[in-house]
Amino acid sequence: MSYTWIGSERTFLDTPTTIEQQGIHIGWYGGHTEAGANKNEDGLFIMQSEDGSVKLAVLLDAHQTATSAALIVQTLQQDEAKLQLILEHPDVLDVFEKYIVDLFSSVAFRQACQQVTGETSCLIVLQKESYLWWFSVGDCIAYLLHPDLAHWGQYGLNQRQFYEWIGQVNTFDLEVPCYTIGKRQLRAGHNIIVLMTDGVFDTPDQYFQRPEHLYQALVNDDKLKPNMQSILDHIHTQRGKDSATIISWEYSNSQAPQMPSDMP
Repeated sequence: MSYTWIGSERTFLDTPTTIEQQGIHIGWYGGHTEAGANKNEDGLFIMQSEDGSVKLAVLLDAHQTATSAALIVQTLQQDEAKLQLILEHPDVLDVFEKYIVDLFSSVAFRQACQQVTGETSCLIVLQKESYLWWFSVGDCIAYLLHPDLAHWGQYGLNQRQFYEWIGQVNTFDLEVPCYTIGKRQLRAGHNIIVLMTDGVFDTPDQYFQRPEHLYQALVNDDKLKPNMQSILDHIHTQRGKDSATIISWEYSNSQAPQMPSDMP
């Protein structure tokens, strides 16, 4: 079963909120109304394989209206039975990559995009055991948080890309569609995977624009849910205007990646 949400249906204005869906944590904040927030145009879609070994998270940040985010969520919902089969496939990372690129490139989907108002960033992260795959259009950002990586100042999976969308203005309508795809092996031990919309960063103090601050907020002795709540509470205290949505989960990896003998 999938879990979906569109900000136009429930805005979470002035209300930092966190829940858990079968090990995947979700955090919402629609923005501070006294700072001018009056709508929420984020969205998300979440699925897992039957045994929970494969997790799929889709995070969307639309503008003008939430209809472009809603289109992607509804399209994936309609394909839920097909997606469930893909999540059970032995080569799920490669099979899902072909599925999502074919979907966004299709004539039917691109025509549907011309019927919405506005555009959306789209960030997709798929985890199968000790590997991550991601797809990114726009300025949502994903992190892989682990002490080994933080030691070298490495936190992010993707880089935020501006002037890149899916919707009325659509990267898949270009002669050469522009998007980012990557794969990453998880480190041995405790990994935290995080997806965020830009409302997390766009506060007056810009505190979470420094990834080490995000790392400190999420990698500590507290549980993931209260840590996410503290991030959203900080945004509310700062009277952040933009909507902020977070998806996060943990994975304990017993498969140690290979390391050169001369690695520090």
